[in-house]
Amino acid sequence: MAKIIPYEPENKQSVLQEYEVLKGLHHQRILSLHEAYITPRYLVLISENCTGRELLYCLVERFRYSEDDVVNYLLQILQGLEYLHDQRILHLDIKPENIIVSYMNTVKIIDFGGAQTFTPLVLRQLEKRTGTLEYMAPEMVKGDAVGPAADIWGVGVLTYIMLSGRSPFYEVDPVEIENKILSGRFDIFKLYSNVSQSASLFIRKILTIYPWSRPSVQECFANPWLQDAYLMRLRRQTLTFTTNRLKEFLVEQQRRRSDVATKHKVLLRSYHGSQPPAPVTQ
Repeated sequence: MAKIIPYEPENKQSVLQEYEVLKGLHHQRILSLHEAYITPRYLVLISENCTGRELLYCLVERFRYSEDDVVNYLLQILQGLEYLHDQRILHLDIKPENIIVSYMNTVKIIDFGGAQTFTPLVLRQLEKRTGTLEYMAPEMVKGDAVGPAADIWGVGVLTYIMLSGRSPFYEVDPVEIENKILSGRFDIFKLYSNVSQSASLFIRKILTIYPWSRPSVQECFANPWLQDAYLMRLRRQTLTFTTNRLKEFLVEQQRRRSDVATKHKVLLRSYHGSQPPAPVTQ
C-alpha cells in the first residue's frame, strides 16, 4: 500500500516526520512501513497491505453488537498505544477512520501524519495544531504541552461514539466544538439506554479536561469494565445495541466529508480561474 505525500521545500522536515516515526515501529497493532522513497516533490511511503474496514463500518456490518465487542476493539487499540507510548511516540489523531479492523477482527492503527515524539519529563507544545478538531484533547485545542493523555482522550471519544452512535463534541460551528471540548461538556445520557454503569464510568474517567486526571494506558487495562473475568465478560455480552444510530452517524460523517471535498474543489477552481493571463510574446 503506497501513500504519496506532496511537499514544498520549506515544509520538507515536517513531512519527513511521518517517515521518521514509522521507520522504527514494529508491532502487530501498528501499520508497518516497508520502504520509503523521497523525490524533490514527493515522499512515498510503502506500507504493509492492510486489508479491512474502518472501525465503525466494521460494526455496522452487523445487525447488533455488544459491549464485549466494543471492549475487544478498545483493548487492541490500547495495546497499540501502549507500544507507541513506550517508544515515546504520540499518535495525536485517534479517531474511527484511523482504526482498521481486518477480516480476522484484529485492529491496526494507521495514519501517523500528525504523530510526534515526546520526552516524559519535558512535554512540549506542538509546532502546529494537528489532528481532527472534534477528537482533539483540550490541551491540543489550547496549544498547551501534550503527552500520552491526549491519545487517551481520543480513546474516550471513540468509546462514546461506539456506545451511542453520536459524536460527543461535534457541532456545526467549530468555535462551539472548541468550547465544548475546553469545558469537557458532553451528554452522557445520549449513550444507549442499556449501556452499563461500568462503561459510563470508564468514559467519564477519560473525558476529563485535566490531562493529569486521565488514566494511563496501564490504568485503562486495569479498569473493571475491561477485565476478562467470566461474570464481567458475560454481562458485556448480554448488553447489545442495534446499528441504526451508527449508520446515521456514518451517513452524516460522509456528507460532511463530501462538503469539505466540494469546498476544496471550488477553491481550487476559483484560484486557477483568477490567475493572470500569460504574457504575450511579440
